[in-house]
Amino acid sequence: MPPQFPPALPSIDYGVRMRTGLRFQDGPNPKKFNDVAGQIDTDIYFSGAITRFVKWQAGVTVNYSGNYSATAPQAQTATVLPLDLLARFELMPELNFYLGRMIVVADRFTPSGPWGMDEFFYPGVFTGPLTAAAVQKSGTTGRDVGANIWGALLGGTIKYYLGAYQFHDPAISPLYSGRLQVSLLSPEPGFYQRTTYYGSKDLLSFGIGGQYQKDGSVRAAVAPSMANPMGVAAAFDNYAFLTADINFEKRFGDAGTLSIYGAFQNWWGDYRAWKNFFHASIGWTFPQVIGIGKLRPNVRYQQGVLNGNDLDPSSTIDVQLSYLMMDWFARFNIGYRHTTVNRGLPTGAEPGNMLWFGLVYADP
Repeated sequence: MPPQFPPALPSIDYGVRMRTGLRFQDGPNPKKFNDVAGQIDTDIYFSGAITRFVKWQAGVTVNYSGNYSATAPQAQTATVLPLDLLARFELMPELNFYLGRMIVVADRFTPSGPWGMDEFFYPGVFTGPLTAAAVQKSGTTGRDVGANIWGALLGGTIKYYLGAYQFHDPAISPLYSGRLQVSLLSPEPGFYQRTTYYGSKDLLSFGIGGQYQKDGSVRAAVAPSMANPMGVAAAFDNYAFLTADINFEKRFGDAGTLSIYGAFQNWWGDYRAWKNFFHASIGWTFPQVIGIGKLRPNVRYQQGVLNGNDLDPSSTIDVQLSYLMMDWFARFNIGYRHTTVNRGLPTGAEPGNMLWFGLVYADP
């Protein structure tokens, strides 16, 4: 056999990921299923190497969503946003330096993204007109302009991230964000990772992360009006965020794979949207191949408390059945969601129901 040589430098690689789905829920009356909303998300990304140690990465995301109803007017939106635009200096597995626009890492789901998790809906995103999602602080698409130092020790058994972001606006203080993670049973090398490996490895992972930004908790100014002649002045407080998580996956021979995940998040700052949030999920991957894929049921519970409203939390229960084709590279989801969402109104939390169908596939 002729010898196999690595590709010549410089090199360029590319890929595409897509999520598409339909959800059935009435916007004005969220307890009913008589409205249909569509969603399409596509990421197009490129990467390359100049030398063994100097690399680059770029990408763009396209989102198209619409609500279609016989009783409500059509509402369609389409957005095109940048993803990563960064230079990567990868000196060794234990020490890497990224500079540019990139994901802000504090929790486990961020380096995984919606493509590397089993559930179709990202955690902390309560469907409905809430002021903000219960997620860590970042810019659009979970990214921001800054610098990050990260490394994977002992082959990925220990991994750290430490970054400073929001450099695009010199008038505000930097957002500091970091994470420390220990992955037992199987290492997790590399900057990105998955929330579930669908039985390809056993995993017991513990992680803790945090964020801090001086004057990062902001109350926006409100101009004077007839209802409020004095208006509202802008106000600031220091912002802080802390999260802790555990992720467990274990293969039980021919019976299947058990997946358990849990995380808790807490915010500080007088003007942040949320006070605390936690979510937990349990799933089981059956090893038997049916047609071209495997079945995986999953249940997830989420609960969050808005800042200044301790008595009436928002909660969500997702019951999902996935059909895994090529594991995480293509999967079909069908699920039911029951929500009790607090929008900060005097009427308190409002119940809602939803059915959804989703398809996720990516370039392997």
